[in-house]
Amino acid sequence: MLAVEGLEVAYGDLQVVWGVSFEVPESSIVAILGSNGAGKTTTLMSLVGLVPSLAGEVTFRGESLAGLPPHKLVERGMVMIPEERATFATMTVEDNLELGAYTKRARSGSAETLREVYDIFPRLAERKTQRAGTLSGGERQMLAIGKALMSRPELLILDEPSLGLAPIVVENTFDVIEQINQRGVSVLMVEQHVELSLELAHYVYILELGRIVAEGTSSELARDPRVKEAYLSL
Repeated sequence: MLAVEGLEVAYGDLQVVWGVSFEVPESSIVAILGSNGAGKTTTLMSLVGLVPSLAGEVTFRGESLAGLPPHKLVERGMVMIPEERATFATMTVEDNLELGAYTKRARSGSAETLREVYDIFPRLAERKTQRAGTLSGGERQMLAIGKALMSRPELLILDEPSLGLAPIVVENTFDVIEQINQRGVSVLMVEQHVELSLELAHYVYILELGRIVAEGTSSELARDPRVKEAYLSL
């Protein structure tokens, strides 16, 4: 579905991503793991056209994404949730959700999609008239995911979905990601929470200092001595 080949990204004279290549197959969950400063968020920002790349090629369903602005990617079915979660604090929960269905491909079925989102997140249905700025951190994450689902994505990209959440909320968020994938949506996520990510993802890439240093299925990397020592504290 998504193929990235030789991606390189810099901020001015400082290069932070070096020759990164990975794939997201259809109906899969792929995780890019690594510590702070590894280049995970920059990689995602470059994929969706928010940060220009120095080199490399990104294709979605066999078509190049070169030069396409972010809103065109959403129209094609590729949606990113940034780590800031990007909800509108002064708008109600339901207004935020309806705003997610702004593309032509999403508007025609928006009422049905809204019902599906409320089915996944009953808490949002309970709070649909509440202003988004009054929600808890976990509820804002639900809203951000729900708003992205309103655009009817084929590929959902998540930047640090566990950031700032209580442990029980993190587990619930990962359960929701799995449920979304089971509904046919492919998922690409970057995350620092290695243990839970290895349980959830089908395939994993390890990013260190802007370079892919390991990759494999979750079970393979869970047995990798380097991963155990560096990321699982074993």
